[in-house]
Amino acid sequence: MTTAQYQDNEVRLPEQDQEVRLPNINPSRLNGRVDALDGSRLHGWIWDEARPDEAITVRVSLDGKVVAEAKADQSRIDLRRNGIGDGKHAFSIDLDETLVAARARLTVVGVSAATGVELELRLPAADELAAEAAIAVPLARFFDKVEMLIVLNRRAQLAQKELNEKLDRIAARLEENHALAEATKAETESQTEIVRRLGELDVFQLRFDGTLRGFDERLDAIRKEARAPLRQVTVILGFLSTLAAVMSFVTLAVTLWGG
Repeated sequence: MTTAQYQDNEVRLPEQDQEVRLPNINPSRLNGRVDALDGSRLHGWIWDEARPDEAITVRVSLDGKVVAEAKADQSRIDLRRNGIGDGKHAFSIDLDETLVAARARLTVVGVSAATGVELELRLPAADELAAEAAIAVPLARFFDKVEMLIVLNRRAQLAQKELNEKLDRIAARLEENHALAEATKAETESQTEIVRRLGELDVFQLRFDGTLRGFDERLDAIRKEARAPLRQVTVILGFLSTLAAVMSFVTLAVTLWGG
């Protein structure tokens, strides 16, 4: 057996897994830029798309030495409108005159504290920054006005909602008051009708009392003029007439009260 054949037929033992397993970390996706160098102030933004809640650290170096550092945690309307997280990823760093004069030797780097990944932000030339600043200033003012209009519109919607709710409550109270007024009116009309019927009953009672008095006087005259047997019949008839009158009075009273 040749050496080559021996090597091919050689039994290979599994190698020990000596690889160091790192924790499962979502890699950073940094994105940003330097927007302007306004006088001695450096403006820009940077964020980690994989970690939108993290504030990236921005470092300014001169010839490799860190001379300024800040957090990209300032809020900007245009960033939020362009989908850069919640818009709180802007930075602003003050530079002294020496650094501004040596701008060609400056390096701006964003560093993720979670992963250590760095992104160098290109510092545009002076004329390029001036042109962008000339556009950015009026554009920022425009967005400020748009944001103000949105806020005012939202407040107007809330005020209109509160007004509608108040109008609904007032309408409900008016309906309740109207129902109460209708019930009071019906009660008043019922009481008025009862008083009217009581008045009619009083008038009838006065007339009935007068009729009974005349009837009693007539019976007394008949008793004095008639003989004894006729008196008995007269008394019986008088009793029956009185009873009929009383029944008529009771019927009338029940009719008035029931109607």
